Amino acid sequence: MRRPLLTLVCLLFAGIAAAESKPGVSGELAQAVLTEGPSGRSAASGPVVIMPAEVAPGSILRAAASGGVVPSVMELHRDTHVLARAHRIGVRMTGATELGVFLMGIDSTVEPGMYVVRYLSAEGDQVLSREIEITAREFRIEEISLDRRLTALRRDPDPVKTAQSRELTDLILSRDPQARYHSGPLGWPMPEDSRRTSLYGDRRVFVYSDGSRARTVHAGLDLAAPSGTPVLSSGRGIVRMARDRIVTGKTVVIEHLPGVFSMYYHLDELSVAEDTVVEQGDPIGTVGATGLATGPHLHWEVRVAGVAVSPVETTEHPLVADLVPPGVFAEIEAENDADRAP
Repeated sequence: MRRPLLTLVCLLFAGIAAAESKPGVSGELAQAVLTEGPSGRSAASGPVVIMPAEVAPGSILRAAASGGVVPSVMELHRDTHVLARAHRIGVRMTGATELGVFLMGIDSTVEPGMYVVRYLSAEGDQVLSREIEITAREFRIEEISLDRRLTALRRDPDPVKTAQSRELTDLILSRDPQARYHSGPLGWPMPEDSRRTSLYGDRRVFVYSDGSRARTVHAGLDLAAPSGTPVLSSGRGIVRMARDRIVTGKTVVIEHLPGVFSMYYHLDELSVAEDTVVEQGDPIGTVGATGLATGPHLHWEVRVAGVAVSPVETTEHPLVADLVPPGVFAEIEAENDADRAP
């Protein structure tokens, strides 16, 4: 094994030993396993892969791979179905060594059981595969009554609303490979003790003004506060959207890592512009009740590879900082800033 790779593996194991271990959440990296390559080669010639043995719905599945053929894509499989896909966040190392970091959101609706994680090369060939358990997780059932205006806002056809929905979907399914701004935990956009009126993963039942019902899943966390309360950026990143929308009202979307977005809905005022870089804790707007809102509150959402994950868990564990050797990501962030400088 080449010395750079040996050093990398030691650092990865050291990071795991120091990481907080909590069953089924995104911070746990309980296993470090040497695996075989695509042709049954020894571990020395195949990649070193570090990933947890289990993960809960609503968490981030985080993995790192180095050595041999570093995978480009990570897929979650159940039988013949691909349930989720994540692309490598490449980290250049010394010499010829490269580290691939993967972040995959696990949807809150994924059923518990055993799944297969497959790692693919850039050409689509399987480099290796691992089993992982999706653990059980309970979510609340919430019933929300809507008046005539909000019923129409949510239910009535509107070509502008449809176009806005498609635009937002396209955005959260996209990824800028150069968007490497934030490696640590995300922060709370409002005080952590703010009143939580709706939780991530709530199974919602909307009761319309005519008595009919519709079911949906809440993708974020709702924090109640008086209108005008400052809302802060959860992490360093680039503002991909800052505009007024029909359903989500005044909205800010920030990309922190390739395909990792934080989203802020129903704002009263916007204080950032699109395509600008914000720091963690920068003010981005104020609490409001714009769009489909029954009262002043912030809807705070985090998307990873298109999938909504628990915002609270993103504050408890680093996104990638404990997956890479100390200082490496800081160098990448500095390079990113230099590339954006005029």
